[in-house]
Amino acid sequence: MAATALGVLAVALPAVASAQVASASDTGGQDATVVDEIVVTGIRASQQQSIDIKRNAVGVVDSIASEDLGKLPDQNVAESLQRVPGVTIDRNRGEGRFVTVRGFGPKFNAVTVNGRTLATDNNGREFSFDVLPSEIIAGADVYKSPQADINGASIGATVNVRTLRPLDQREPFAAAASVGSTWAELADSYSSDASGVLSWRNDDRTLGFALAASYIDQDTRNDEFTIGAGHVFRSSGDSYYSRGGVQGARIGPDVVPFDKVSMPSNLSPFFFERSKQMLGLNASGQYRPQDNLTLTLDAMYVKADITERQTGLAFDFAGGDLVEQVVQGNEAVYQRYVGGFVDQIMQYDTRNVETRQLGFNADWQVTDDLKLSFDVSTSTAERKSDQAPSFTTIRRKGVDLWWDRRGGSPIYEYGFGYPGSNADAAVDPNGLTAHYYIWNSPGRTKDTIDEYRIDGEWAPAGNVTVYAGMGYQNRVKDIYGTSMPFGQQCAYCDSNEALPADLFTPTGMNFFDGRGGNIMHDWLTYDPNALIAYVKGLADRDGKPFEPSVHDPSGSSVVDEKVWTGYLMGQVEADLGGMPLTVNMGVRIEDTSYTSSGASRTVLSAKPNGAGQNIIVLSDVEPISFKGEYTDILPSLNARLSVTDDVIVRFAASRVMTRPTLSDLSPRQSIQTNPGNESIKRGNPDLKPFRATQFEAGVEWYFAPTSLLSFAAFYKNLDSFVSTSTTTERVDEVDFSVTVPSNGDGATIKGVELGYRQVFDNLPAPFDGLGAQASFTYADSDAEYSNAGGVSYGLEGLSKYSYSLVGFYEKGPIQARLAYTWRDEFVAVAVGRNSEPEFFDAYGQLDAGVSYDVTDKVTVFLDALNLTDEEEFLYSVSPDRTKEFRTTGRRVSAGVRMRF
Repeated sequence: MAATALGVLAVALPAVASAQVASASDTGGQDATVVDEIVVTGIRASQQQSIDIKRNAVGVVDSIASEDLGKLPDQNVAESLQRVPGVTIDRNRGEGRFVTVRGFGPKFNAVTVNGRTLATDNNGREFSFDVLPSEIIAGADVYKSPQADINGASIGATVNVRTLRPLDQREPFAAAASVGSTWAELADSYSSDASGVLSWRNDDRTLGFALAASYIDQDTRNDEFTIGAGHVFRSSGDSYYSRGGVQGARIGPDVVPFDKVSMPSNLSPFFFERSKQMLGLNASGQYRPQDNLTLTLDAMYVKADITERQTGLAFDFAGGDLVEQVVQGNEAVYQRYVGGFVDQIMQYDTRNVETRQLGFNADWQVTDDLKLSFDVSTSTAERKSDQAPSFTTIRRKGVDLWWDRRGGSPIYEYGFGYPGSNADAAVDPNGLTAHYYIWNSPGRTKDTIDEYRIDGEWAPAGNVTVYAGMGYQNRVKDIYGTSMPFGQQCAYCDSNEALPADLFTPTGMNFFDGRGGNIMHDWLTYDPNALIAYVKGLADRDGKPFEPSVHDPSGSSVVDEKVWTGYLMGQVEADLGGMPLTVNMGVRIEDTSYTSSGASRTVLSAKPNGAGQNIIVLSDVEPISFKGEYTDILPSLNARLSVTDDVIVRFAASRVMTRPTLSDLSPRQSIQTNPGNESIKRGNPDLKPFRATQFEAGVEWYFAPTSLLSFAAFYKNLDSFVSTSTTTERVDEVDFSVTVPSNGDGATIKGVELGYRQVFDNLPAPFDGLGAQASFTYADSDAEYSNAGGVSYGLEGLSKYSYSLVGFYEKGPIQARLAYTWRDEFVAVAVGRNSEPEFFDAYGQLDAGVSYDVTDKVTVFLDALNLTDEEEFLYSVSPDRTKEFRTTGRRVSAGVRMRF
C-alpha cells in the first residue's frame, strides 16, 4: 500500500494547524510554527490544518495535510490532491500520475518541494507524482492565484509539497512505522511495502532532525484492447493496397471499391504487466544558534525501478487479401482477410528513475521589522533504461483473420486461424517466423535544476509589509537517445525464417476474464533475450549486422534554460467599514533565455518493398542549434475581506505565464516507417510561452472550527497556446504524417468551484464521529486547435464537470472513509492521427479504507481501491471508435501501523 505511514505521522507527529507555507505573506504574517495549542489528532486534525491554511492565506490556496495523505486509500500525492476543488488527475493504468488544475494539464503546473522546483524524469516539465512517495511528505498546497513572492511560473497552479520539519513538532521525540501488503486482482499477486518516520528536537527548540523513509515492491497487471495508431482513412486505389506495383491486387473481387473509408490501422489485445520497486528517503536538519536565525538543510532521494511488459497480438492489415468489408457511412465496421499475417509483440519499457533534491535555507530575523531569507538548492532527476530487448515481433503467415465492431462493445470482436484448421492458432507454438526487433542499449533523460533565492520582508508599520527578492534558476534537460540502424531491426522482415517451437508457451492468463464476446483470450509468451540470441545466430550465419542500438543524435537533445527573477510586493491590512481587509499587490519579472541543441536527418527515399515493409533511405545527421529569449512582467493582486468572523470574500487578478514544455522545445525527432503508420514527430525550438490574464472571486463560510463551505468563480484569457499541427508529406511512394508543436490562437477558460467540509460534532453519540468532504468543479473553454477541420475542442485535459465525495467516521479506536471521485470526458489529444481528436471517457472510482486502534500504539488497517472495477476508455472522434480500452482491476491493502 502506498499511503499508510502518514496516518501514523499525523497521530505521532502532529503538524501545525496553520502549516508553514512558501512565504509569510500567505498567512497574513501570522506565526506558522506555534504548535503547543494543537491537541486534536486524526482526521479532524487534518481537516483543521487544511481549513486554517486556506482561511489565513491572502491568495487562493487549497491544501491537503498529512492525515489526508495517510488515511485516504490513495496510492500517491496526486490521488489525494484530486479531492481539492478544481483539481483532477490523469490516470496511467489505474494509478494517478499527473495533476490538472482548472482544466490546465501537467505542463501548465509548477511542482515545488518546500518552495524549490523539483526536477522530473519526463522529457518535458510535467512532474510524475508516481515517483514521489506520499509517506515522506507532510502535506501539499495548491496555489491557484499567484502572488509575486511565490516561486513557480504557471497558468494552472503551483503545487508546493511540504516535508517534515523537526522544530515544528509538538513532541521532542516521536517515531512511527508501517508495514503492509497489497493484493492486485488481475495480477493475483501480493505486493509489500514498509515505511517509517522519526523526529527529534531538543527541549529548547534549537536543534532537531527528522527522517522519513518508505519502500514498495509492487506487481500489477492490466488487460488492454488498443488500436495502435488510431483509425486511418484508406481508399481502394491507395499504394497501401499494391503488391509488386499492381494496384488493387490485395483487394478481392467481391469488395466494392471504396474511397476515404475510416478503418483501424491495426488491432492489438495486450496483457500489460508492471513491476515497481521504489525507495523514498527524506531528511531534514534544523539548527537555531540564536533566536533570530534558523538554518535548515533538506535532502530528498527517491529511486524507482519500473519495468513494464506488454505481451499481445497485432493484427497487421498490410498483408493478405481483403475479401469482405462492410461499410456504414464512411466507417468500415467489419473486414475479413485471407492469406494474411498476424504478429505477436512483446515490448519492454524500463523506467529506472532517481530523483534528488538538496536545499539549504537561512532564515534571519535581522531586526524586529526586517527579515531576510537565503535559499539555495539543486535537484536532479535521471531516467535510464537497461539493455533488455525493448521491442520484439514474431509473425504468423498465411492465416485468415477478421474483426467486427458491429456489436457495439469497446472491444472489437476478432479472430484468426489457419485455413481448414479449428485449432486455437493464437497458442500454437508452431509456424512462427522471425520478423522485427529493436535491441536497445541504455538511453537516458536527465533534468538538472540549480536555484538561488534571496527574499526580504520589511514591516515599517504594523499594517504594512513590503516583500522583495530576486532569484536565478538554471535548468538543463539532456536527452540521450538510441536506435538500431535502419536495416538491422528489420533484417528478417520477409518472415521466411522459422523459429523453434520450444521458445514459446501460452501465457496462461485470461484476457478480460473471459469477457468481450467472440475474441481470443490467450496467446504466447517467450523470453525476449532467448529470442534475440536466436535471431542474432541467424544474422551471424548469414553475415548480417545485428547489434544493440547505438547513440542516435537525431533522437537526442540538450535544452539549457536560464531564468532571472525579481519581485516587489506590498501587503496592507486595513479596515473597510469595520471589516478587516488584507491586500497584497506586486509585480514579478522573469527573464528567460535558452539554447536548444540537437541533430536532424530527413527521409530521402521511401518505397514499399512488396512484403509488408517500406524501404527507407535517410540523410546524414546534421547538427542544429537554436537560441531564444523573452521577458515577462507579471503583476498580481490578491484581496481578502473578512465580512464577519466566519465569512471571507476574496478577489484576485494577475498576469501569468507558462514556458513551453521542454520536450516541445527540443529539436529531436522520431521516424516511424511501418506501412499505414508512417509518421515523423519533431519538436519546435521557436515556440513562444503561454501567456494569460486571469481573474477570480469567491466567498467562504467557516461555520465551525472544522467546517467550511466555499464558492469561487474564475476566468482565464490565454493570448496563445501550443497546439499540435499535423500535415502530410509525400516521399516517393509513401505518405508520412508529420506532427510538430506550433503556436496556436488564444482561448478563454471559465468555471466555478464548490467546496464543502464538515465534522458533525453536534450529532448525538455515536453519530458525532461522522464527517463529510465534497467538491464540484465546472470548467469550459473555447480553445480551437489548428489542423482539426475548424472544429472547436476544449483544452486538452479539461473536464467540463468533475466532483469528489468523501464520507468518514472517526470515534474511539475506529476510523473509516469512503471516497468517490468522478470526472467528465476530456480531450486527451486534440490533433491525433488524421488530425482527429482523441478523448478519455468519463471515469469515476470508489475507494474505501478502515482502521482500528488495537492499542494506543498499534493500529491495523484495510484499504480497497477501485471497488466497482471501473474501466478506462479512450476513443477517437466518437465512442464507437476505440483507441484504448483497459481494465485495471481492484486492489486491496492490509497492514499494521505502530507508534513509539
